[in-house]
Amino acid sequence: MIIRFKSSECKEGEVEKTFNKDFKSSVFSEKEYSCLKEGVTGTLKEIQLNHLFILFQEYTNKDLEAQLLEVVQDQSLLLLQFVIEGEVRISSDKKDSKTHTLLKNSYNLYHIPASSYSLNYPKHKKQVLNIFFTESFLKEKVGSNYIKNSKKYLEAKEKNQFYSFFDKGLSLNSQIRNIINEFLNCSFNEVMRKSYIEAKITELLVTVLASDYSVTCNNNIKNADKESLIKIENYIRTHLKEDLSIEKLSILAGFNTSKFKSEFKKVYKMPVFQYITALRIEKATQLILKEEYTIAQASYEVGYKNPQHFTVAFKKKLGYLPSELIN
Repeated sequence: MIIRFKSSECKEGEVEKTFNKDFKSSVFSEKEYSCLKEGVTGTLKEIQLNHLFILFQEYTNKDLEAQLLEVVQDQSLLLLQFVIEGEVRISSDKKDSKTHTLLKNSYNLYHIPASSYSLNYPKHKKQVLNIFFTESFLKEKVGSNYIKNSKKYLEAKEKNQFYSFFDKGLSLNSQIRNIINEFLNCSFNEVMRKSYIEAKITELLVTVLASDYSVTCNNNIKNADKESLIKIENYIRTHLKEDLSIEKLSILAGFNTSKFKSEFKKVYKMPVFQYITALRIEKATQLILKEEYTIAQASYEVGYKNPQHFTVAFKKKLGYLPSELIN
């Protein structure tokens, strides 16, 4: 199996990767491409695990032009893609092919036939996690019924066509975000690192693929309402320091309070306040670990007026005190 990548942001240009069938490998390997072009800061990292190939992109690009990652693969694959920051547009080189767009804070699962295609990044900032695997791996993790029940996928596979499992994508919830953050921030070395990353990626795949997507996909939420909820989720994420009341968020979403609480829970799988608390703890944890904030500073930064209230919420959710992060 061969996958060829050509990035417009990397000085190394085209990179060809050769794999065994089903990405089978006894070797755990990581590589980081730091030689980015002028005006681009960040990293491009690849990880190869048994049955998986992972590509993580985190860039800030000063250039106004959209950037491309051109990919050529010689057999069909599945791509589970998470857009944490930015926007990604995937388009095949085939005539009359549809462009699939994935917005910030969302994810999708794609079937990509043996073909050449492009990933277009129109935003200056991007943080994208790409996980490549084959159908046999999918069956191993979530069973064959997942494939059998996906009639449109089977039709696309038969016709050798590109297929998006979740239309415009699904919204990232706090559970999935936490798993991604734990994977990206792994601090272990050598054997423990390999085991930890394998466990986290497996947890991520099973959580995403074995979830009851029918709740999200068939909950009769209008596209316009779903887009409003995604905007509100983005607003919450970027305004954690503020007072985020149900009344205020409902008005911003254009819903009454009852509808807002009900529809938010359908899409994000938990009540609004529980979701806000999860985001606040997530951001505070990053501030403590990465920015060396004190517990008090981090708690104020995410909207807690009293650090003790933050400590109680943190212990209730994670089972240990925030002070243990520092230790």
